[in-house]
Amino acid sequence: MAQDRLIPVGVMGYGAIGRKVAEAIRAGQAGRTVLEAVLCKHLDRHQEDIAENKDVVFTDNPDEFFTADSRIYVEASGQDTVRDYGSRILEKGCDFLVTSIGAFTDDALYEKLQDCARDSGGRLLLASGALPGVNWMYSAALTGVKHATITQIKPVRSWIHTPAADFIDLQVLTEPTCFFEGTAREAAHLFPKSSNITALLALSTAGLDNTRVRTIADPVSDQLRTLIEFESNSGNLRLECKGIASDNPSTGSEVPFTVIKALQNLTSHVCIGI
Repeated sequence: MAQDRLIPVGVMGYGAIGRKVAEAIRAGQAGRTVLEAVLCKHLDRHQEDIAENKDVVFTDNPDEFFTADSRIYVEASGQDTVRDYGSRILEKGCDFLVTSIGAFTDDALYEKLQDCARDSGGRLLLASGALPGVNWMYSAALTGVKHATITQIKPVRSWIHTPAADFIDLQVLTEPTCFFEGTAREAAHLFPKSSNITALLALSTAGLDNTRVRTIADPVSDQLRTLIEFESNSGNLRLECKGIASDNPSTGSEVPFTVIKALQNLTSHVCIGI
């Protein structure tokens, strides 16, 4: 990488994650990157940003978005974006940084994108998102995994407008209540906006069908709590994380900063926690 070269980035989605990432790039806080283009659904909501960033392509047209010369693409808009555009990005030889890891509960899609990356020289990059300790667990898993379990405890409002309503009446809860127990494959598929973290844990440790998940709705607390219990042949970990929700009640406020950290590692001369 030339010392004076900035890497152009395309951000897909301009909500709780994408907007923070775009702001960090514009402020020079995301490594040696420059914001090239933003793909968003509602242009009318972002007229002020569009007016202030004349050199950035803001569009709701995917074809226009992809005409921009981005080299790293950040997905911050949901699993459909991974399915619809992942191949297109990787076939160009570009890097694709994914936050909606639950898309990879589809084994065929995951294999297809890996093949695209291998054939083109692009990279499929899985953001750590709200999952703490992923580097340690991924390393320990290389020695063999005995057990991986994750419990997601979120306030009731985080589960509204999700399939949780098919399992439980969220409006009548008076205490924390578990409404789903199953595999990471099931959880990330059923709750695509809430349980991407479970898919990342699974892909980095025991696999989608061997990682166990519990989801709990809490009518008392506003915190997003995650409890991880992991055992491997080289060591064990029990970790509880208490996060704060972003503007989107299903998304932890730390998630966009894990993307920013990833962009720093991808484009800077020093990489921390790679």
